[in-house]
Amino acid sequence: MEPPIIITGGSVTIEFDLSAFQSPDGTFRNPRKVIKRVEITGGGIQNYDQTAAGNDITVRVTYGDP
Repeated sequence: MEPPIIITGGSVTIEFDLSAFQSPDGTFRNPRKVIKRVEITGGGIQNYDQTAAGNDITVRVTYGDP
């Protein structure tokens, strides 16, 4: 199984496996941006749509080959 993509919000940070993506260190971040809203939709999952109340949000996305 591939390691998950993790999105956290104090600042917006996306972490991923370097062997699957190209980046100098596996992290792209912008400390001036924060997560304002989380919306998750897709087949086979319960839809989720909420406005963020703070900046301690973590979204974990697990991925792999089809």
